[in-house]
Amino acid sequence: MHSHNSANLPSDRNWVAVVAIARNGVIGNHGTLPWRLSSDLKRFKQLTMGHCLVMGRKTYESIGRPLPGRQTIVLSQAGFDPQVADAQVADAQVADVRCVTRPEDIAELVDPNRRVMVVGGAQIYQAVMPRCSEIWLTRVLADVAGDVHFREINWTQWEQVSTESIPASERDQYPTEFQVWHRRAD
Repeated sequence: MHSHNSANLPSDRNWVAVVAIARNGVIGNHGTLPWRLSSDLKRFKQLTMGHCLVMGRKTYESIGRPLPGRQTIVLSQAGFDPQVADAQVADAQVADVRCVTRPEDIAELVDPNRRVMVVGGAQIYQAVMPRCSEIWLTRVLADVAGDVHFREINWTQWEQVSTESIPASERDQYPTEFQVWHRRAD
């Protein structure tokens, strides 16, 4: 689902939604990830390194700092000053964090040659999903407790192009499937 004003926006081949979703739609719980999935965190780092992360204020605050090696754009309707939020972080690190109040303002801030990786939370996914041409989806094969849910999207508009199964282990609390989806051409 998407908001009315973004419904007619063309998707951008450089925008990717990166999301982990439990079977019951949960993506977060009280400002944290509701699972322990070491392989997923490692893959997230590899896939997003060198690119631009777009996230909401709550997601940024739950991480607690800019992630190294990646540009960060915080999308917040209320506005948000990462310099203030990260007073304990060196200014050089925070220099790569910007805040915008409208999705339309994201593209002009992205450094050239970086992909836009939309990483949450729920409202951010809903606001910018129409711009995404790919979804990198970790399906958590469990029902988990949580207070943040991913809004269902119309999967008929997407084509799954790959999948990789990861079993539960000492480091991964639940089995998962990592799936790559491409938006179908209209």
